[in-house]
Amino acid sequence: MIRRILVLGVALSQLTACSGGSDDSSVPNDTPKLLTISTHSEGDGVLEPVSLQVGKGKTAEFVAKPGAGYELTALSGCAGKRTGVAYRVERVEQSCQIQARFSPIQYRLDATVSQGGNVDISTQQVEHGHAAEFVFTPNSDHILERVGGCNGTLTQYTYHLPEVTGPCTVNALFLPYLPDPEVLTRIRLPVVVHVLNNGHFELSDAQILSQLRATNLHFRGKNNAEIETIPDTYSPFVADTGIQFYLADKDPDGQPHSGIVRVDATTSVFALEGYPFARSDAGGSDAWPTDRYINIWVGMSRTRFNEPVLGGRAHVPGSAPEPYIGVSVEQGLFGTIAPREPNYDQGKTLTHELGHFLGLIGHINPPWNDQNTHRHLTCDGLAQTDCVNADLTMNFMNTNVYDNRQKMFSLSQRQLMRAWLESGPLQALYLNNQP
Repeated sequence: MIRRILVLGVALSQLTACSGGSDDSSVPNDTPKLLTISTHSEGDGVLEPVSLQVGKGKTAEFVAKPGAGYELTALSGCAGKRTGVAYRVERVEQSCQIQARFSPIQYRLDATVSQGGNVDISTQQVEHGHAAEFVFTPNSDHILERVGGCNGTLTQYTYHLPEVTGPCTVNALFLPYLPDPEVLTRIRLPVVVHVLNNGHFELSDAQILSQLRATNLHFRGKNNAEIETIPDTYSPFVADTGIQFYLADKDPDGQPHSGIVRVDATTSVFALEGYPFARSDAGGSDAWPTDRYINIWVGMSRTRFNEPVLGGRAHVPGSAPEPYIGVSVEQGLFGTIAPREPNYDQGKTLTHELGHFLGLIGHINPPWNDQNTHRHLTCDGLAQTDCVNADLTMNFMNTNVYDNRQKMFSLSQRQLMRAWLESGPLQALYLNNQP
């Protein structure tokens, strides 16, 4: 009996026991497979986290953090979606990489100027932390009074910003070096000086500026030392015409310009047949549009004894063709910086010729002609006044006298010149130069 039970037990154990490695079934592994999302950043900035492991089908999120002065300019990879600086990848299916690019922030810098000058660049884009500068140039009848903004410093005409950290605006104020007229509005007229070089003289920019400054003092009645010498009988008639001149700061196409044109010329500055001095195809310098600029041609015209053939000539509307109106001056009589032509070294020749150009036809002294517009006028334009312009021997429209004898325009001459501009032959020039 006992033997049968043992045999039965052994048989049952063979039916129920596990033998190592003989069965293909195993315990299942429930641990999910992890995928890796890495990041790569260009420039100053990082993506956080730098690397992330997530299960397949899961969501991954990253945040871009730019460095100081940088901004996020590109973010892509792993089929994700960007929202601002956040990046979200839905249902990660495989390991991949996210790429970010950080670039320096570009700040806009603006420069504003008042009337009377210019800036070389009105708007520029500058990277964070970089330096920048603006160059301001006053018109020849103005000064640069001040520049401010953006924490910069001014050295002569250059405004330097050492480190740009945000958008900002620089403001420049130009002021005329002569005050406003007391009872009139100021009239400012741009001139272009054509220097007709022939290899035998030099005319510097400084000499040209000295001439315009002198002429402005004359027209504005601010040549005070001379005016103080005018007899009391005539001093009440000294005029501030309110008219002044400056070197053109833009050419006819609107591009920045110095207002000085230099050419190698083969013609006289006073030749009238065909006006060759005002034509490049005839050996001169082309006139700029006469309804926008006053053209002044300066060149050499001398005898074999080195004396001026002529000091100056005005090409007046009505007598000269419209494209060639303006003024010609012999170079030795132009400017006030020594050496200049003896006795004609105060810049009075241009002042005299501009008087003609602006309507003062003829002179106050003989010989007179029927075209004279001003010698017979009373000194102040009032009928009851005894003084007439012909009495003013110190007038700028006296002729055949040295510079030190010319000192003033009269009140009636002022009226005539301003009328010539405001409603007369030069009205277009006046209207095209209103502020």
